[in-house]
Amino acid sequence: MRALLAGLLCLLVLSPGCVTPDEDRMILATTTSMRDSGLLEVLLPAFTNATGHEVDVVAVGTGAALNLGRSGDADVLIVHAPEAEMEFLEEGHGSTRSVFAWNTFVLLTPEPMNGSLFDVLDTLVANEQCFVSRGDASGTHIKEQILWQAWADAGRGDVVEDSSGVHPAGDWYLSIGQGMGAAITMADEKRCVTLSDLGTALFRAETVDLDLQRYDDEVMVNPYSIIPLDGPHAAEAEALRTFLLTEAAQLIDDHTVSGEPMFTPGQP
Repeated sequence: MRALLAGLLCLLVLSPGCVTPDEDRMILATTTSMRDSGLLEVLLPAFTNATGHEVDVVAVGTGAALNLGRSGDADVLIVHAPEAEMEFLEEGHGSTRSVFAWNTFVLLTPEPMNGSLFDVLDTLVANEQCFVSRGDASGTHIKEQILWQAWADAGRGDVVEDSSGVHPAGDWYLSIGQGMGAAITMADEKRCVTLSDLGTALFRAETVDLDLQRYDDEVMVNPYSIIPLDGPHAAEAEALRTFLLTEAAQLIDDHTVSGEPMFTPGQP
């Protein structure tokens, strides 16, 4: 069942970093931003070379990755939605959550947009600037909903809550139910705004015509955690956790675009 389910998910994701799993290999359920930033292509071969353990990857949103952990269809998770991760642990899944890297969330926009984060959200809503939401219960989608709710709580505007989550109402808001790479591609093609993790934004910078908007707000910090799970590959999962917290730090620091690190090892 594990191999069948994960294999089907790989087909749905249609990603080069996602392969049909082997029952004898550890299954890593992780975020599309981990894959789309290119970091897994650096870390996993190094882990296999160091330990001999091979890893099959299912790249989905954080919400879907956590659900694979709940159903026993993954051996280890890499996710980036702290509150959802804590809820997962409180339910009795996994024994530990370790932050091994972080970056920030950014806005990708067709043209530079001046002002604070909330000022830019004000402008988006007032101008009905098309906005591409992943809409997939991923860590990025969860963060986007947190931002819209905080914007509304600050008295800046109104939001609705429906099957697409928490967001302003309007036809300009496009919920696509896809990964980070697809959201960036659509934002570029339609000249829309989207929320992205910094790593994927930098990785795609040369292939799209979007301006990268950075903000110092604490809410934009984006930590990545590894959660090993009990099961037939618990020892390998723990070995991956140890690797990411130790030897991988230099690899993470060296993963750059035009000399700029895409992630910072350790905790924010």
